[in-house]
Amino acid sequence: MIEDVLKQFAEKFNKDLEKEMNALRGGALVSAMRYSVLGGGKRLRPFLVLIAAEMGGLTYDDVFPLMLGVELVHSYSLVHDDLPCMDDDDFRRGRKSTHAVYGEGMGVLTGDALLNYAYEYMLANAVKAKNVGGYITAISCIMVRAGYMGMLGGQSYDIDEEVKKQFKREDFINMYSGKTGALFQAALGAGAFAAGLDENTIMALLKCGNYLGVAFQLKDDLDDLTQDQKGVDKKEKKPCLTMLNTISPEAAKEFVELNRDVAVDTVKDLKSSENLVALINFLLTFKQEGGAEAPAAENKENKE
Repeated sequence: MIEDVLKQFAEKFNKDLEKEMNALRGGALVSAMRYSVLGGGKRLRPFLVLIAAEMGGLTYDDVFPLMLGVELVHSYSLVHDDLPCMDDDDFRRGRKSTHAVYGEGMGVLTGDALLNYAYEYMLANAVKAKNVGGYITAISCIMVRAGYMGMLGGQSYDIDEEVKKQFKREDFINMYSGKTGALFQAALGAGAFAAGLDENTIMALLKCGNYLGVAFQLKDDLDDLTQDQKGVDKKEKKPCLTMLNTISPEAAKEFVELNRDVAVDTVKDLKSSENLVALINFLLTFKQEGGAEAPAAENKENKE
């Protein structure tokens, strides 16, 4: 089962991540960095790096620096996302967010430090790569999609008050593509470039990453709904900006399933894509009443 593979991966990756973070030396800033990174999480983005890399014959050890880099970028984005000037959240993954523990100023510096260290670490390990050129291109893939054309651009939709006044469904798709899809693209692209996969395969993986990211974000929004308080921030009881402001939960579920099926169709015929297809279906298939998962359109006979 792919969920077991993901769990085993996360256990190993967390141990290696903790080892690397504990090797850092410093005061409060390093303490805040560790707190932010070692606070749990599914570790989906590094897992996507590995899945793509394995499609080209690379191993966990071959792409660990890229996996670490992607996770540090993701962690920095969460630290900044929680800041009072952004989403103003005091909790993350069931515990206090970084700025709530260390202060707003240290929260800003922690995010900056994690982003910078991500690139420090990846570049420092470039000379050890089996394919140095592909590895450098992998880092570039992460950098571009974490920047103004990707993750940061998507986040800007969320705080632009003028844009928010007339948000349409297309704007939400663009926002989700940036906030979530771009880093999923970065992860799959990084693994693919490092492994030296062919251009058509890389383009298919990047396309898949976008559809997977959009659907993943919308499903997360759906999962956050409660019976009594739909689309409302629990901390301040303020409206949240999600696609559910423009479509019904039923339509949103159909949209998630449509994007899931496109993501699967994009990669299902690629060599060694079984784990990726299984992961997409695992992440984006809704559970039926009683707890069972509804069969995915492309996976009704899949025994995974």
